[in-house]
Amino acid sequence: MIRVETHGPLVFLRMARRVLGRPVYWTGAYYVQGVLVDCGPPVTARDLLRFLEGRAVHGLLITHHHEDHMGAAALLRERRGVVARAHPAALPLLAGGFEQEAYRRVAWGRPPRLVAEPLVEEVAAGSLRLRPIPTPGHSADHLCLFEPDRGWLFTGDLFLAERLRFLRSDEDLDALIGSLETVARLPLREVLCAHRGPVRDGPAALRRKAENLRSLRERIAELLRQGLPEKEIARRVVGREGFLTWFSRGRFSARNFVHAVARKSSG
Repeated sequence: MIRVETHGPLVFLRMARRVLGRPVYWTGAYYVQGVLVDCGPPVTARDLLRFLEGRAVHGLLITHHHEDHMGAAALLRERRGVVARAHPAALPLLAGGFEQEAYRRVAWGRPPRLVAEPLVEEVAAGSLRLRPIPTPGHSADHLCLFEPDRGWLFTGDLFLAERLRFLRSDEDLDALIGSLETVARLPLREVLCAHRGPVRDGPAALRRKAENLRSLRERIAELLRQGLPEKEIARRVVGREGFLTWFSRGRFSARNFVHAVARKSSG
């Protein structure tokens, strides 16, 4: 399923697989002046192509290699001749495939292999200037796209929420905090999240998220020094585990915050 939301010159395309009539997990893409920023999961690729009928597509910029952000790229290349661009580190993952756990296949489908081009310089499209900003943490190949004239920041999965309840087991918490601090220094007016859409009070929300994660990291480190068990630390600092922990078999977990801090401390 796909829902179309218009926010001034921006179109936010909210996408999800429907099971028993209900969306499993929302993700999204942006369409502006003929440019797509991300393109949703494989299961909604044909829905996206239908939305784009009669509309120009001059470019596709992918924030990172995960299937809920690049899932329609192969079909766009086949049907519309659109060549995707992504961080150079994403290219072998897109072309050769990457690990995909069962819960990700259920939520978004299995992505086809994709030949993409490196996104290393500013992209001009119409009156837009989209500047790639490397923002590792969620993944090593993650980048945001900054439009300096409008103060727009397309954040991919960098923002998601001010307070995170879960961390992926492969995320780098220190790099994530550093990336948030990097983009918070930009002259931002709009923060455009791939899952939530435009973020209310976005620039301040980004700064608050960075501060929340710094504080969380310090509290976990202190409790680790006190010798508390990891499960108890996660419960005190982050909160109890939820459905997503069960659904992902621990890939997303509150306890992963503790693991991330403990790894840095032991290293």
